[in-house]
Parts: sequence; C-alpha cells; structure tokens
Amino acid sequence: MRFLDNILGRRLQPTGELGYFGLTGWWRSSFSAAEREYMEAAFCTGGLPAGAKPLTRDRHLVSFPTAAALLTVLADRLSEKPQDCALAARVLAQAADRALAEDDILGQHFVYHQMIRMYCRWKDQYANAADLIFAACHKQIRLAPEAARLLQETRPGEPLPIHLGYQQASALLEQDGAYQPALDLCKQAQAAGWKGNWSWRIQRLARKLYEQNPGVKAISSSGITWL
Repeated sequence: MRFLDNILGRRLQPTGELGYFGLTGWWRSSFSAAEREYMEAAFCTGGLPAGAKPLTRDRHLVSFPTAAALLTVLADRLSEKPQDCALAARVLAQAADRALAEDDILGQHFVYHQMIRMYCRWKDQYANAADLIFAACHKQIRLAPEAARLLQETRPGEPLPIHLGYQQASALLEQDGAYQPALDLCKQAQAAGWKGNWSWRIQRLARKLYEQNPGVKAISSSGITWL
C-alpha cells in the first residue's frame, strides 16, 4: 500500500510553473480538461520546444518572478481572440487575488493594465465594457504612486511607461462630458512622469472645459474628485 501511495503521490505532485507557484489546485478546479489543454497550447508561443508544457510539466523553460506575472502573461496569450476573453478574465481574477494577497504592487499594476487592455480591445463583447474598464482604471490609478516608485527602483534611469489607467479613465470621463476630472487626471499623470501625450490632452480638455462653462478657469488645480 505504501508503494502505491508513493506512486500516486508522485503523480499528483505539482509540476511546471503553476505547480511551483502553488496554483495546481486552482488550475484543476477552475478549468475543464479541455480548457486546460487549450490554455497550455495558447501559452506555448514562439521559441519553446515542440510539445513543451511549461505550465504543468516543464519548469525553467520560462521564468517569472511571481504568480501574478505568470498568470498575467497567460491572460495576455488568451486575449488574442474574443472567444477566449472569458478564460482570460478568470485567469486575471486569480492573478489579482494572488498579487493582493502577496502585497505585490507591481503585480497588481500589470494585472490591471492587462484588464484595461483586454476590455478596451474587445469592448463590443461586453455590455458593461465601460464599467469594467473604469473599475480597472480606478484600481490601477490608486496604486500609481507606489507603482511609480517601484518601477523607478527596478528600472533606474528609465522613464515611466504608459499608464493605461490614466489614459483610459480620462478618455471615458471626457466622453461623458466630465472635463474637469478628466483634466485633473491628465495633470496628475503628467506630474508623476507617466509617459503620454499629456500636454496635448490637457490643452484640449482645458478648451472644452472653457467652452462648457466660460465663467470658470480653463485649468484647475484641484485634486481628483471622482475616486
């Protein structure tokens, strides 16, 4: 009996990158066998040996610092087709949970980046796309100061990248005619050093705000009031 237990134990031993991060139980309970096989294949793009299974069998073919990073890349691979968005959304939900549980600020930052990117790309697939995008933007913006600090520490000398939360939230607010909070967001992103055409956006929003209400200042120094 012990011999049999040892054999079964080895068979159930988690392997691959998912096993390394303790995600085997979630993987098996959250997806069908067909879904798991499909997702493994979608993950294996470019540069990996034929038949490789880095998620569930072959470790060290790829390298990720955290569980959230691994899951975010998997979700990105699943975001190429609109019919795979439901799978990608479930992966991103788990990525967000792990990043939050591990106090992984950059993990959360990039999870929300991927959420915004996916919902914007396939917004026609979601009746509440604007709400989903805005919610992810809100969460990413709340992390922006700490994310900026960590990015500057890990990438010294490099400028901050594009911040989709600021970009898309300000765009949605502008579409709704909420020019003042959109303007405030653009000014905040510019002051923090996030990459983007903020000067052009600020000038355009200031003009729209003035046209909306000529009696107010075109540029506001107030903080964000929509959060």
